[in-house]
Amino acid sequence: MLDTDLEGLGPKEAAEYVLAFITTLKQTEKALETAQEDTNLWTRRVSLAQAKGDAGLAAQATARLSDATAKQSKLEAELADLKAKISVLKEKLTRIRTTGVKLVDADLLLAQLQMVTGKKDELAHTMKQEEAGAALDELKKKMQGPQ
Repeated sequence: MLDTDLEGLGPKEAAEYVLAFITTLKQTEKALETAQEDTNLWTRRVSLAQAKGDAGLAAQATARLSDATAKQSKLEAELADLKAKISVLKEKLTRIRTTGVKLVDADLLLAQLQMVTGKKDELAHTMKQEEAGAALDELKKKMQGPQ
């Protein structure tokens, strides 16, 4: 199932699902703000260490700056992905609210059932009917008895 698939969900469940994505978006935005502050902090520290002429300290601060920048980039990518997904989810949620949703997709259910059970064996079914017919004929002969 894709993240943006609301198939089979009712309006209430779909709204809760979209709300969970929006909550994650807000949390990611807060984390990104923190990461940006961290990047700014380590940028200032690198500058300070270089201004003092401490190469060892500058190297360590540069390493931390690199980590902070990588984290910030990762969060920016996640944020962009979440915004795109939320846009699609909101559109689908609006459609569900206005048109309603089928609670059961009969065609999908039939296809899934056939995948699980396999195709109906027509020959076996026909043979069972013939056997039942033959048994019925034999029983009728016995019931009529000798005449």
